[in-house]
Amino acid sequence: MDNNKENIELINDKALVENLFSKQVLNNYEAKEKKVPTNYFEHFEAQILSKVVKERKAKTIRFSIPKWSQIAIAASFFAMIASTYLWIESKNTKTAIASNISIQDIATSEIDAYVNENEAMAEIDWQTEISKESSNLENLNTHLIKDTNNSQ
Repeated sequence: MDNNKENIELINDKALVENLFSKQVLNNYEAKEKKVPTNYFEHFEAQILSKVVKERKAKTIRFSIPKWSQIAIAASFFAMIASTYLWIESKNTKTAIASNISIQDIATSEIDAYVNENEAMAEIDWQTEISKESSNLENLNTHLIKDTNNSQ
């Protein structure tokens, strides 16, 4: 019985689809869509001009900032730029100070105190490390002097 009901529903759906998409209905739809309203082109220019005039008449909102607010904004930008400059300069100064200090300038008592506080550092033979670095720097200086003399 369910099959019979389904067959009847399918037949009804098929008839509905045929009625909706018949050639006559489609032709009527195309004719209706392609038809231009009467006096469309006579009034077309007036319609466009009326829309343009409405757009021109649209009220513009002008945003203004009070004078004291303008000064406050300018001052905050200046403060931000000045603080950034000072911060960068302080970093450069710290770097320059750190690059001017060599291990020979540090007192032995300070190195000993640091090594005693850091046990991993205590296992290093400092005299050997210092002499290695000194010899590496001397070799580097010798190579730089040779390169400078060769380029001249």
